[in-house]
This record gives sequence, C-alpha cells and structure tokens, in this order.
Amino acid sequence: MRDNYHFLKETVEHGVFAEWQEVDVEIDAFTDLGIKVIINDEYLGLVYGTQVYENYQKGQQLKAYIQLVRDDGKIDVSLQPKKLQHVFSTAGKIIEHLNESGGTSSFSDKSSPEDIEQVFQVSKKVFKQAIGSLYKQKKITITDNGIELVK
Repeated sequence: MRDNYHFLKETVEHGVFAEWQEVDVEIDAFTDLGIKVIINDEYLGLVYGTQVYENYQKGQQLKAYIQLVRDDGKIDVSLQPKKLQHVFSTAGKIIEHLNESGGTSSFSDKSSPEDIEQVFQVSKKVFKQAIGSLYKQKKITITDNGIELVK
C-alpha cells in the first residue's frame, strides 16, 4: 500500500530490536519466501512462508515479533510469540474451543496438520505441546475420541 520504499530501511543495526520484541507490522507484499512486512513504519522484514498459518491481506496491520536480526542486518519476523508463550496462548485457545463445544472435542494428536492450522492457526507440533501441557496440568483428559475438559 506504500510507494515510500526509499524511506524504509532494509537493514537494522544490532541492538535496535530485542529478540522476541513485540512490534507493529503492516503486510506489504507476498513473495516466494513468505510475507514482506513493514515494521513500526520504518523497517522492512520477512515472515517465512513456513510460519504462516492464516490468510493475510496486503495492508493488514497486526502485532508481530522480532525473531532474529541476521548478521547482514535483515530482520526475520514471526507472527506468533516465542515458543513457550505460543504454547500457552494455544492452550487457552484449546480450552476456549472445548468450552464452546460442550467440553469435548474430536481434536487430538492424531488430527491432521491442516485441520489444526484451520481451527487453531498453529502448527501440529505447537498444538501437541499445548495438549501435553493441559494434560499435565490435569485440565484435560485424552480419550479414544479426542480430548475432554476435566470436570
């Protein structure tokens, strides 16, 4: 949505951003590598396509996270928070899903990655970690048919 590319910086000095710092981004373009984003109206960054679990639109504004400032100064961005925080937020989504579906769900560690991504917007790996966490906290049980809230 912008023609002001000459104002945007493609690299950043180390120390400007902290790893996993939350930033504001605007979806700028879709490339073979992923999604090019504008960070805090000042820098260009990239979200790798393998880390995109939702459909985004050019011009869409959202919160994102600085994953890494590479040695060449280019910025890798994540649309999900750091792993443990991501597992924690996914666990919350699972509990919400269970509450909305009467306490039971057919989702489990055997569900397809595509179904998990569609409903929870996360990878199967993160979903399984969140289920494991909820199970260890005795908040859910795992059944032959899926998962259930502990009453």
